[in-house]
Amino acid sequence: MVNNQAEKENHLANGQGNTYVAANHAANGQGANSQEDNNHVTKEQEIPVSSNGGPPNRTIEDSLVKQGTLQDIFTDEDNMDMDDVEVEVKSPLSPVSPFGQFSKILAVKTLAVKWRKKAVKKNHLNMAFSDSPHLPQVDACHAMYWTKRRSVPLKNYHDEARAEKDISKFLENPVVLFKVKGQQWKDIAREMLENIKILKPSMALNVERAYSCLMSSAGDYTIPELVQGLIYNHNADIICEQSFVVVLGSTPAVQETQTSFAVLKNSVNLGAQMSEVKMICMILSPVKSKQTKSGIEVGRTYTTLLSDLELRRRLLDSKSPAEFASIVKEGCTRVMDKHTELYKQEKEMEHEEVVGKQKGSPVKNFLKSIMPPGKLLLNDIKRRKKHYISDFTDGLDSWRSIKKYTTSIIFLYFTLLLPVMAFGVLNSYNTDKEIETRKGILAQAFGGIIFALFAGQPLSVVQTTIPIVLFIKLVHTFSDDLFEVDFMTFYTLVGLWNGFFLIVYAFTGVSQIMAYCSRSTEEIVGIFTSIAFIVDSMKYVSKQFDTHWCDVGDDCKYPNRSVALAVFIVTFGTLFIAVQIYNFKWSPFLSSGKRKLVAEYALPFSVLVMSLIGSYFMKDLKLETFTDDKYEMEPEVYSPFKYKAMKFYGCSEEDDEGHTCKSINAACFITSAALGFIVSMLFFVEANVAASMVNNPHNKLKKGSAYHLDMLTTAVINIILSVFGLPWMHACLPTSPMHVRGLADIEEKVELGYVKEIVVSVRETRLTTLIANILVFISLLLIPVPLKYIPIPALYGVLLFIAISSLSDFQLWERVLLMLTEQTLYPPIHYIRKVPQKAVHTFTALQLLQLGVLCALSFSGVPYLKMLFPFIIIALIPIRKFLIPKAIHEDHLEALDGSH
Repeated sequence: MVNNQAEKENHLANGQGNTYVAANHAANGQGANSQEDNNHVTKEQEIPVSSNGGPPNRTIEDSLVKQGTLQDIFTDEDNMDMDDVEVEVKSPLSPVSPFGQFSKILAVKTLAVKWRKKAVKKNHLNMAFSDSPHLPQVDACHAMYWTKRRSVPLKNYHDEARAEKDISKFLENPVVLFKVKGQQWKDIAREMLENIKILKPSMALNVERAYSCLMSSAGDYTIPELVQGLIYNHNADIICEQSFVVVLGSTPAVQETQTSFAVLKNSVNLGAQMSEVKMICMILSPVKSKQTKSGIEVGRTYTTLLSDLELRRRLLDSKSPAEFASIVKEGCTRVMDKHTELYKQEKEMEHEEVVGKQKGSPVKNFLKSIMPPGKLLLNDIKRRKKHYISDFTDGLDSWRSIKKYTTSIIFLYFTLLLPVMAFGVLNSYNTDKEIETRKGILAQAFGGIIFALFAGQPLSVVQTTIPIVLFIKLVHTFSDDLFEVDFMTFYTLVGLWNGFFLIVYAFTGVSQIMAYCSRSTEEIVGIFTSIAFIVDSMKYVSKQFDTHWCDVGDDCKYPNRSVALAVFIVTFGTLFIAVQIYNFKWSPFLSSGKRKLVAEYALPFSVLVMSLIGSYFMKDLKLETFTDDKYEMEPEVYSPFKYKAMKFYGCSEEDDEGHTCKSINAACFITSAALGFIVSMLFFVEANVAASMVNNPHNKLKKGSAYHLDMLTTAVINIILSVFGLPWMHACLPTSPMHVRGLADIEEKVELGYVKEIVVSVRETRLTTLIANILVFISLLLIPVPLKYIPIPALYGVLLFIAISSLSDFQLWERVLLMLTEQTLYPPIHYIRKVPQKAVHTFTALQLLQLGVLCALSFSGVPYLKMLFPFIIIALIPIRKFLIPKAIHEDHLEALDGSH
């Protein structure tokens, strides 16, 4: 005997030939504080039965549940306990279908599973049904119902913008039938459709086409898709509200959603759990419509409205469409006011909680929080100290975690090494080979290892970034063009000032300002970084075309169009291969785990393939590498620690190469301090934005953040790098969030046909960044062979891949694509439900405007404008806080920019 519900469902699913599918999804809904807590959505579909089996298609009378009938079916010879049989049949086996008799057949089939083999041998099952006087003799099933049921939340009229618009659209021309006499759904549906055709002739409604979508395909005139209210009583039982139903139909007969009502003269029985229906709301929607305008969303609107018992009573007593519409409007206003009041109460409670913690003025609260100096830094150290050992040991006892660590280390190694080689080429070009690739690799290894060992948040990844490269070029411009002082001396001074200001920030707790930094600001900075990667890559390709795509005699020193084409092929070939392998994880091939494993190696594989093509198959073209004399010092004079001593008196001297260089004077010293402050602001903003994205609550990190300790560690690293003339670095985008994602367990959920990824947990470890940077240090031994065989175009292809692959993580990019997407294909994102489309696009346009200003200043040809870059980033915070709310309602901003 099958003793529990789960086993019974498994028996149903494992039957020969066909499968009866019944799914219940219960979710805690949020919405109106009314009698019904949720909407119950039922969808029925006829599916064919194969010829080799399936539940019998017999009409079973109600007497089947009586023990006497069951004794006719299950004889004593079958050793069945009749008490158990009666209990089993009366228990709920599955969601009750409107075709209730069929569920009873399934109950009988379930109880017969244990003796199926015996019954088949004796042909006992057929004999039993034939011998029963209550059952007509039928050979086999012809079809079966596939019933889906799921619980959806009631609609919040305050949060979801479409609710009030749905009601307003109905009120423009209400279609209501009164005292409908029909007793069957087929008659009621046809009468309602005819009424729509009469009242709205401009629709030119095809009644027959619309009628077909409101009937099940089995031809039994049952409702194929509907929404019902659910009631949770004091015993936690779930009861369906039977006084009204909301019928859904999707048909090409309408171009826009049409809602109509029918008030019945007498209660009618439309099937199981619909035995006392007094009112029907019918919603016809186009086959293709925007998700927020779909039938189920409009159905949620009206089910929420009708869940008010008093409103339903008044609607049933109404006498005319005008009176009916007036009551609906009044009810909509009441629901809206109720939801708005609940929202205000929630906000007041949150405000009181914040005020309770922060009594006094904001300035006093801030000073109190950071005093005495170093208090917050000490708190970071105490908070992270207890996790220090576990940062090295967590996950080592799990083979799954070890595999995650391995793939993350390999990914980090190539993500750190290849960009630093590309940045080394840029720095070498900008500084006349004073800072080149070897120094970049050495700096990356040293800074990465120190940060992995001593930082508060080891999941952040430190690296040289495009803005740092731009500022190094700016420092070189100041030293050569403005002061004519030694670059390395001036660079060291700027770096020391930068480190000093970062230490001040760490001890004074200035990082708390980032609490006012919203998701909007973070995403603008993140996308700017991606754009910077793309712009520099395009500049390199464009420069190669300018150099080689020309004819002799046109001021062309190196005319060779094949070189320009080869650069294009290697750069975009690297990007194309990496993107295709990265997207392999969404393909149908192999298993899910193997697809993800292949995708992890997109970067190294693409570089390997295109390096082979560029260095071997295109060797006659001699594509540039970072070991060329153009980008690297001569080996006999090369030293990663070489720089001139600083002089502070007002004399000039001539170096060994005959170049006159002035000594550091007061103006130069003060300018270095100013530049150091500007660079520190850049570090402060970008490092904190990267750390904030790593510590995002959605990542579910458990060991806590340490912004101030991270800032102190960054300061110490950059002071040392400045003394030895190595390039600066800080926690960066987009590598840091990508590193977190690589260590995360991600669960995929399907929501309304769209796959939604949710982070379950993240392995918080220092091993991945530590080992990856040790491998970067070992890579110094791979110069010149084999690293010299990686052409520079392949390195820029890597930058393009990192930039493009990171864009999908930003909501701003998602909304930019929505501006170009057909409305009917909008995904069911939370802000699409809560914010009007105009407000969504307005907010996106304002963000793009801020991003455009940032890019214009950074990529302009005027070097000194780049000095404004950090201040523009900081200015984004007050712009979001004070100016954007003047253009977009605060509630809409919370939906668009509140989840952080």
